[in-house]
Amino acid sequence: MWKTHCFYLISSITEYLLLEGWKLRNDLKRAVARYDVLEENRVSLEITSYEEHQGGENFGTSSDGSRVLEENLRKQSAIFYEAEELFKEAESRRKTSMGIIGEPGVGKTFLSNKLLQLQAAVVSQDVNQYLFHVKFRHMDFTKKLSVLEFLVKQQLADWRFEQEIDQGVLELINDSSEVYIVADGLDEADDKLFANPLDLASHMGLYDHATPDVIIKNLLAGRILPQAKKVITSRPDAFLNLHADCKPKFNVRILGLSQESQKTLGFLLCKKCDAEYSKVKEKLDANPDLRSFCYNPLQCSITVQVLRWMDPTRNLSQITSTLIFVENFLHVLKRNQSLLRELLQTLRNLTELALNGMKDGKFIFEKKDLTDLKYETLKQFLFVKTSSIWLSGESILEGDKRFFFSHLLWQEFFAAIWLMFVSDKKQFTELLKVLSDNRWKAVLKFAFGFQNNDVKKKIMNMFQRLQSKSDDSLFAEKCKAMRKFHQNALDNGGLAEPCRWALEANQPALNTDLAERLPRKLSLPLTLTQCDACAIAHALSVEPFIPRKISMESGSTTNGTILQGDSLRILMDAVNTNGHEVIVSGFGVFFIKELTLLGF
Repeated sequence: MWKTHCFYLISSITEYLLLEGWKLRNDLKRAVARYDVLEENRVSLEITSYEEHQGGENFGTSSDGSRVLEENLRKQSAIFYEAEELFKEAESRRKTSMGIIGEPGVGKTFLSNKLLQLQAAVVSQDVNQYLFHVKFRHMDFTKKLSVLEFLVKQQLADWRFEQEIDQGVLELINDSSEVYIVADGLDEADDKLFANPLDLASHMGLYDHATPDVIIKNLLAGRILPQAKKVITSRPDAFLNLHADCKPKFNVRILGLSQESQKTLGFLLCKKCDAEYSKVKEKLDANPDLRSFCYNPLQCSITVQVLRWMDPTRNLSQITSTLIFVENFLHVLKRNQSLLRELLQTLRNLTELALNGMKDGKFIFEKKDLTDLKYETLKQFLFVKTSSIWLSGESILEGDKRFFFSHLLWQEFFAAIWLMFVSDKKQFTELLKVLSDNRWKAVLKFAFGFQNNDVKKKIMNMFQRLQSKSDDSLFAEKCKAMRKFHQNALDNGGLAEPCRWALEANQPALNTDLAERLPRKLSLPLTLTQCDACAIAHALSVEPFIPRKISMESGSTTNGTILQGDSLRILMDAVNTNGHEVIVSGFGVFFIKELTLLGF
């Protein structure tokens, strides 16, 4: 009788655990299905492998002895994937973890969620499938929690956690071969947490409690849930700082939108009007810098929208990516006349909130953070959103809502406004000490962009409350300090970043620094983005003109070749126009007039 009673008790517990596991699977699938990213504007991203290439690339030689780049780069060194192929490719290489690397706004979150949605669509109901999407911006790295809490809390706010049941559900997850975990936004966490090795003190078991960084490192290293397929997304610099003990061995880089995808998105943003899209496309085709913005989905959306309403007589050659953000921001303000006065009154507080968030690594804000900011105004504003995820110990706004910028780039944009237009001399000097950290790269780009005369004028005309005319001297001091920052970056061997800053600012002083401090011999990686290529092309064209020798060394490249198509053409046009020399893959020196580009 006792044995029978125990048998029924065990059976009941097992049945209950299976029921809880079934409920969890279905709730997770519904949570993934609810997550819509540009639902009405779904376009394909171009993805390329990013593993270190073994051996040199064969660039090929044409019959007349000229070097051929584009066709061979595309065929020999780059492996391009559709999203549907990524998990299959990782599995074929026997890798259980994958890194997705890309520039800000290029679509990392979009791709990671699409991967989960694809898995939810293809797996049958009888398979024990679990889909988890966690975000670094939601994590409190000071508090320990269970593995199940780490995986579930962000997606399922109402899930009740009970130790005995949780361990049983974790066992079911551990036994399943269809577990997919996406950890999104490594760059929104402190680099130092992930730069150290997974030492013995950090090892943990499936049922232990630990801080989120320890759980992630154990997941990526395969010490817990070894069968699960793990994905981590990141901007490049933060990913490079991830320690080798937990860095994925199969990595892909998102190039952004292909030309065809840019056309699809542009047509949708022009409300499927051929005539309107043709006008926008004409402007893009006439300006390589503008076109380079459109490989990035976020910037493509903003650029197309701005070009739709921009004065047709406007000189497009003077437009920078910072100006595109400013024009979009001002257009939204003008469109919301009823909120304009209120928004202008609270703009100083909004920029300070953005800046303090950058300093503290905080991207989700609570009610106590919104001092002097009216929530009713904020929730109607285009660049801020609320989330309905509740985390233990947080004060909340209204019901279960919290506040965040719609994209990290917008927080970085407002932080740069505070840096250049609001901060006093002492505050600015203190911030200069941290601006060299990777987290501040986008803020720096905007800060240099605000020095552009057109951009500065537009901001000052609209936001007179930020700075009075008597503060012009302070702005000039800030520009002088930023110039020294720019010089130091060049003197320390920087290339893409200082070139990008100079292109954004387009100020004589910074252009002079480029011409004088840029090395006479440049070694270019073949992983330059389209924006990087435009920035370096600008550097090769500024006066006083200095002839340079530019080498493209195959030994330092990766399978993820980005220097092709538009980016290669833009760079080579600058070289050709100014008579620089190019060395390719050790074949010796030749003039760009001998170079044939194929595959366009």
